[in-house]
Amino acid sequence: MENLIKAINSFITLSEQDIDIIKKIFIRKEYSKDECILLSGNICKEFFYVQKGVIVHNTINGDNERVIYFSAENEFVCDFESFLNKKPSKKTFLTIEDTVIYSISFESLQDFYKKINEGEKFGRLLMESVFIDTVGHLITSFTESAEQQYLRFIKKFNHIQQRVPQYYIASFIGVTPQSLSRIRRQIAKK
Repeated sequence: MENLIKAINSFITLSEQDIDIIKKIFIRKEYSKDECILLSGNICKEFFYVQKGVIVHNTINGDNERVIYFSAENEFVCDFESFLNKKPSKKTFLTIEDTVIYSISFESLQDFYKKINEGEKFGRLLMESVFIDTVGHLITSFTESAEQQYLRFIKKFNHIQQRVPQYYIASFIGVTPQSLSRIRRQIAKK
């Protein structure tokens, strides 16, 4: 819980009263490795913070699975499109190791915005951060080579790269696992 409070505090200043509210409305949940937190087709009903573990975000189109992002410790996670519009998600969130999260429902998040001194500011700043990250990722996936995307993955996700299976990394940068192996060998030669 302390890391969650620090994470929120990195966006806004929290009072002791704010911290007491946060402790009451966020719920601790534990997931085992390979457990689904959100399944595509279901409505995302929770906004959450990763205390421990790694989560892979993917989409499935027929038999084609594509990794679109990773989340790990000290990150907020949500399918905002589904969460805010109450529509079925197009994403699946899967744990790739034992994971602990703190979650909050849509209704409780609205209370957070009202009761926490700068709650709405937190929401705005977090959404700005998510937007910038999403747009940046989208643009680089169309403009960078697979090698450049892999180097970007290493830089952005250095803290988890040894914890993520190679086939997920390959999917994330849009190549086969064999192509990823070739890319890694080429980089090692440089």
